[in-house]
Amino acid sequence: MPKRSHRANRQIKRNITGYLGSGKPDSAGAVAALFHILAALIAILLPLSLMTLAAGIVLRVPDLMSFEIDRSGVLQEFGVDATPDEVADEISGYLRHKKDSLELTTQVAHKDVPVFSFMDEVNLDRIRALLDKALYPSIGALALSAALFAIALLAGRRRHLTRAMRASAAIYACAACFTLALALHPPLREAVFSWQPGVDFSGGGLLPRLFGGLYPILSAGMSCLVSFIIYITLYSVARRLAAEKETMFR
Repeated sequence: MPKRSHRANRQIKRNITGYLGSGKPDSAGAVAALFHILAALIAILLPLSLMTLAAGIVLRVPDLMSFEIDRSGVLQEFGVDATPDEVADEISGYLRHKKDSLELTTQVAHKDVPVFSFMDEVNLDRIRALLDKALYPSIGALALSAALFAIALLAGRRRHLTRAMRASAAIYACAACFTLALALHPPLREAVFSWQPGVDFSGGGLLPRLFGGLYPILSAGMSCLVSFIIYITLYSVARRLAAEKETMFR
């Protein structure tokens, strides 16, 4: 039985690689080149998709934003009588499409006055549009990298997977450094946001004050932490699976 299982695994490996390279005289070279491409795609798609998804999650949840609003005292500065949790929930609800407009009000001279200005809502709409544009491509990229990993794993291409995961670690480090640089350097952040045209963050509204303070740094750090936890877990599992499959095919 062990020998039969061993021969069956070897036959599966030959069938996959033979199918991918069938019909070509230089099938071995073509298959090797194909798996080099698959490894490169895994190395690029996995870390970038995880970083983008983590940033989208962190920016949409209200907890970190509520903490920063409370810490900075921005509501007292603008004379807003709402609580940090109420303001954070309003922004979070808008970013998660639970609200179509910003409706939170505060009392000024016994009148209800909107907490957020028109430009605040336009700015927030731009941020939501950027997050929406990144969401589905990131999910698709993550799913594609998992599918490519499975193909290479079934083909017994341990060497390609090992190189792909090592390269993905370097790319992840670069993506994390860029995310932190984006948070620490306001001109760079404004340049990236300017890709979504028609909005100016230079105004004196509540939202520019919030997103211009410590919140970008906190959210970037939290995004790196969340993505790192997920990435290192997937990295460990991927390396272990690749090693086990290689042992089976030997």
